[in-house]
Amino acid sequence: MNKNKILSGLLIFGLGIATFIIVAIGIQLVPLSFATAKANPEIAHMRVPVLIMAWFILACILAIVVLAVALFGRIIKNKVFEQKSVSLLKAMGISSLVPIPVLIALVFYTMNNVAGSITNLWAFFGIMVCMMASIFFFLISSLFQNAVDYKTENELTV
Repeated sequence: MNKNKILSGLLIFGLGIATFIIVAIGIQLVPLSFATAKANPEIAHMRVPVLIMAWFILACILAIVVLAVALFGRIIKNKVFEQKSVSLLKAMGISSLVPIPVLIALVFYTMNNVAGSITNLWAFFGIMVCMMASIFFFLISSLFQNAVDYKTENELTV
């Protein structure tokens, strides 16, 4: 078996574990939101909107994981430098940009309702992580696009 196939298989297994963790976090958010609302009745009205925002962010992360599994499947089949791989990487970049407006809305929402909330620190950290991930995915997609163009040009000359 090829070394890349073994490594890709391990990475897919790791992404499966990541998927399980993301879903478990999503499930645990409901009891956490109830406990937070019970402990802080003055912000209980924020429970549902913040819960929806958190689920949306987790859905975007889950979409990135699913796209990564599809990309690793292409790697296993030795179909790396094709336009579909570039499209998957661009979709991963877009999926990492989508949570940024939600995180910005979360910052403003908590600033207006809770004085000195640590949530804003985590939201700013999330914004930075999303921006860095999107830059990484778009950079890799650009490199893959150059490889696809080079491969196409090379096949046409042969």
